[in-house]
Amino acid sequence: MIDSNTNSVLCSLCDNKKFKSHCGLKIHYQKVHCSKKIINISSNNVFSCPLCPNTIFKKKSGWSRHETLRHFNYNILPTNLFTLSDIHINEVKDTLVYLIQSSPLTESAFVSIFQNNINRYSICQQRYECSFSGYDAYNTLANIFNQENWGRRIYEHGQSSEVVLVPESTASNNKLYNSNQLNFKKPEMNIIWKRRVINDEAGNKFEVDWVTLKFLVGQFH
Repeated sequence: MIDSNTNSVLCSLCDNKKFKSHCGLKIHYQKVHCSKKIINISSNNVFSCPLCPNTIFKKKSGWSRHETLRHFNYNILPTNLFTLSDIHINEVKDTLVYLIQSSPLTESAFVSIFQNNINRYSICQQRYECSFSGYDAYNTLANIFNQENWGRRIYEHGQSSEVVLVPESTASNNKLYNSNQLNFKKPEMNIIWKRRVINDEAGNKFEVDWVTLKFLVGQFH
């Protein structure tokens, strides 16, 4: 809503609340009305865009399309995240650099590491697939990686995360992060090695060894 007298933007949920631009209105709505809106609509199984007052969608896909069209350049970060120490951030940065600079996992190396646990090998696609799930899966991977706590990490503020491989682990109220749309009722880790051929615009051909890991991560408090 726009005040024609002052050319300011009004909040439809507040009395006499004016902003110089729509950006200010979005920030105000996100901080003041977002949580209230979510609580009100959760029982009705509908979705609301916190950046657009009184905009409701029957499906999440509708909200997603709206967000893509109307808020494609929105980049105001959430304010409810933990503030991490510089030491922790630097450790994560070092890990990322290590992953980027580390040598690629060649076909020979992959087969040598997972040879007894490869579930499928496609000659046509030059593709290997491994799948780990169930009560023995974590120990199996611990033996493969030669590291007992390969899938666990302790963070600040009493938080920890762990790769979920047992169905009962998903029944709790812990928040789960899905790396690639896996089945929550049957958590597992899928490790896939594939050789991909890349052709650039100059007609050059490259072969790349590509490894994909798919898994669920539970965040515990």
